[in-house]
Amino acid sequence: MSIDKELKVILDEVARKETPDKAKREKVLKIAEKLKHKVEVEALNRGVKVKVSLEGSVAKDTWLRDEVDIDIFMLIPKTVERKVLETVYMNVARSSLKEYGWIERYAEHPYVEAIVEDGIKVNIVPCYEVKPLSWKSATDRTPYHTQYIKRKLKENQKTEVRILKRFMKGVEVYGADIKTGGFSGYLTELLILYYGSFLETLKATSKWKIGEIIDVKGYYKNNLEEAKKLFDETHLILIDPVDKHRNVAAAVRLEKFNVFRSASKFFLEKPSLNFFYPPQTIPLKPEKMEKILDEYPSDLMFLSFKDVKAVPDVLWGQMYKTQKAIKNFLGKFDFKVLRSECWSDEVKHNLIIFELENLNLKNIKKHFGPPISSPEEKKFIQKYIQNPQTISGPYIKNGRWVVLVKRKHVNAKILLEKKLKSEDFGRTIGVGSKISEALKKEFKIYVGKEIMGFYRQNSSFAVFLTKFLRGKPSWLEQFNFN
Repeated sequence: MSIDKELKVILDEVARKETPDKAKREKVLKIAEKLKHKVEVEALNRGVKVKVSLEGSVAKDTWLRDEVDIDIFMLIPKTVERKVLETVYMNVARSSLKEYGWIERYAEHPYVEAIVEDGIKVNIVPCYEVKPLSWKSATDRTPYHTQYIKRKLKENQKTEVRILKRFMKGVEVYGADIKTGGFSGYLTELLILYYGSFLETLKATSKWKIGEIIDVKGYYKNNLEEAKKLFDETHLILIDPVDKHRNVAAAVRLEKFNVFRSASKFFLEKPSLNFFYPPQTIPLKPEKMEKILDEYPSDLMFLSFKDVKAVPDVLWGQMYKTQKAIKNFLGKFDFKVLRSECWSDEVKHNLIIFELENLNLKNIKKHFGPPISSPEEKKFIQKYIQNPQTISGPYIKNGRWVVLVKRKHVNAKILLEKKLKSEDFGRTIGVGSKISEALKKEFKIYVGKEIMGFYRQNSSFAVFLTKFLRGKPSWLEQFNFN
C-alpha cells in the first residue's frame, strides 16, 4: 500500500471514530440545554443577573465523540466586583451542579467542574460580559473565540480539527491546563484555520523552528520583531485573532512544543494509528518491577506527601515549582539529577521522582579558588590552610588555587530529609507554600525498591512508574532505525 493510501485509510478511520453521529449530537446538546436551564433558574432564584451561554468545543462542533466537555459560561455585568464573582456567582455554579458532586478548579479565577450523565464532563465558568480588549478576566475572551471559530471554520475543517485533537491526545500534548502544558482546543482550531487541514498542519509543524510566529489575522505582518518583543515566550507565538495582545500558545511548554513537532515529522515519515491511539501501558508485575529497581544502574529517589490543600490546577503548579526547587537544591551539593517527574492522584497521594546519577557521593571534592595574584588569594589560603575539612592543599593548578575538601553532604536522601524537616519546611529553597504546609504534617523519602509497597497499592502510580522507566514515547516504539 502506498503511503498516500495508507494515510487515507488511517485518517478516515480516525474521522469515523471521532465524529459524533446524529443521535450523540442530539443527546449532548440536550444535556447542555438542561444544564444551561439549571444555571438560569438558580440565578433567577437567587436574584442574580446573568446571561448563560454554551461555549467551547460543543458550541463549535469540534468535540471528540467519546470525550465530551460541555462549557457553560455565566456572562455577568462588568460592574460586578471580582469578590462577588468568586462568591455569589460561584455559589450559583456550585448549586447548579450539586446533584452531581462538583469539584472546584482554578484558572485566573475559580470555576466548577462535574461529571454528569454518561460520564460527560461539564464546566460552569463565570466571565464578564465586556467588549473586546476591555477584558476584566482571561475567560472574557472565550465567547468571542467561539463566535470567531463558528464564523470562520468550514464544515469539512471540523473533521480536520477532530483528527488533530486526537493526534495531540495520542502524543500527549493536548490540554492547556497546568498539569499538561500543551495545546488548547482553541489553539488546535486556529492551526487548522491557518494551515487548512490536518496534513498541512503536520507538514508545517514538522518544520517549525524555535521562535515560530503565527499571525492568523496579520496584525504584525509588516513587523514580526514587534510581536517578538511583545511576548515573553521564545518558542511558539500564535496571535489571538480576537486580541492582538495575547499569545494563544502561551501555555505550551517547550517540551510539549518539541514533542509535537517531532511526532509530526515521524508520523509523516511512517503513518500509524498508534500516534492517535497508543497502546495502553500495562504496569509491570510487582516482582518484575522490584527486580528492575534492585538492578537499576542509577538511583531513584521518591518524595511522597499527602493532602495538599489546593484545587488540581494550583496543585500541579506547586508540584512543578517544588520539583524544580529540589532539583536545583540537590545540584548545589553535586547530586546530579538525570530526570525528574511529578505524579498525583489529585486527591490524596503525591510523589516527585528524582533519578540521580548517584545517591551517595565520595567524601572528597575539588574546590577551585581564585587565580594567583587575585585580591582574594590570601583570604582563600587562610580559610583552607588549617581547615580540618581540607584533605589536600591549597595548591596551584593552571594558574588557580585549588583544595581537595571533605563534602558537607554525601547522601542525597539524608540531605533532602534534613532540609525538608527544617523549621521552614523547604520554603527557603523554593518549595511551594501549600506543599510546604503538607510537608509539616508528614512526608517520606523512598529510595529504589522501598517504593514497592505503594506500587502494589496504587495501580495509577504503577502505570506512571512503568512509563517513566521505559522513557520513550509509545509512538516511537514502532520505529526501527537499523
